Amino acid sequence: MLPWFILVNCIYSSVIFSSIVCGDVVNGERYLAKSAVMSMFNPVSSLYPGPCAYVAASRKQNHQCRKDAGLPRAVKDASQLARTHCAEQFRYDRWNCSVETRGKRNIYKKLYRETAFVHALVAAALTHSITRACSEGKMTKCTCVGGGVGGAAKSTSMAWRWGECNDNLKHGKRVTRRFLELGQQNSGDQVAEMLRHNSEVGIQAVATTMANKCKCHGISGSCSMKTCWRKLSSFNVTAELLRKKYYQAIRKSPSNSTSRKRTGKVRKHKKKKKASPYTTLLYLETSPTFCSVTKGRRCLNPDNCSILCCGRGHTTFVERFVEKCRCRFKEPGSFKVICDSCKRTEDRFYCK
Repeated sequence: MLPWFILVNCIYSSVIFSSIVCGDVVNGERYLAKSAVMSMFNPVSSLYPGPCAYVAASRKQNHQCRKDAGLPRAVKDASQLARTHCAEQFRYDRWNCSVETRGKRNIYKKLYRETAFVHALVAAALTHSITRACSEGKMTKCTCVGGGVGGAAKSTSMAWRWGECNDNLKHGKRVTRRFLELGQQNSGDQVAEMLRHNSEVGIQAVATTMANKCKCHGISGSCSMKTCWRKLSSFNVTAELLRKKYYQAIRKSPSNSTSRKRTGKVRKHKKKKKASPYTTLLYLETSPTFCSVTKGRRCLNPDNCSILCCGRGHTTFVERFVEKCRCRFKEPGSFKVICDSCKRTEDRFYCK
């Protein structure tokens, strides 16, 4: 008898990956990473069995979590990052990162544009979370990359003291690829290959947000010497980049060609152009309208309502707020601040 979390994965996999025999534990383990993505993006209502705790993990993934005590927490943080930033980016779109589309249908049943985005976002969040946890000393299997840009490497304690600690993106990418099992062969499964491609797009998006951060040294802030190091940008920057890629995603036609042939073409193209092939999200199926999940949603303005509400119309409410205003120091030289209370009204729009 298979554990319940593998059986759930088999139900999911039987729809997406037609080549899987769900009674086969090996095949179930092989594609359980897709279930991991699904459970990371959904709100965690209860803990899963195994060391990873916050995700429906395979045997290999649980082994990783057991070896590195900081990984489960990084997975949990990545899940929170993915869900909150997705909701923020799509709060005024028809699809607001909800899993359900209509009735029992959801975005994991087929490879929609939204499915592609979720896989990219989860991979990006995991890369970002692991990289930050590594630099903050929360991971047991890595350290930050010592030495500022152009500087000599120092011990970890000295590096942190002087701020010469690069975010270890290389480690974050490596652990993410291993955890999501992105290096596995897919035996010509086009969907599996495209999901792996979209996950790599997310990882690459994090890499493009790396930037130099500098600190000045010198008497009275003269900045006679500057120390720089590589640091990840806010994850909001990555989420905004992936949202643009969501709208620019390319729909592919079903193909019977093997992954080996396509992989060879990608490598040849990459070698010729010297550019990453993981810049565009790929999907197979036209997305649902998501009109069934927009009832009662708040619109940005009437123009936004005409799209978001799917022609059902909207309702306008005048909402009143009381907030602090005209804040000032109570007396000259005093640090105590007093404020007045001001009333404000705002029109808000909601779909019928």
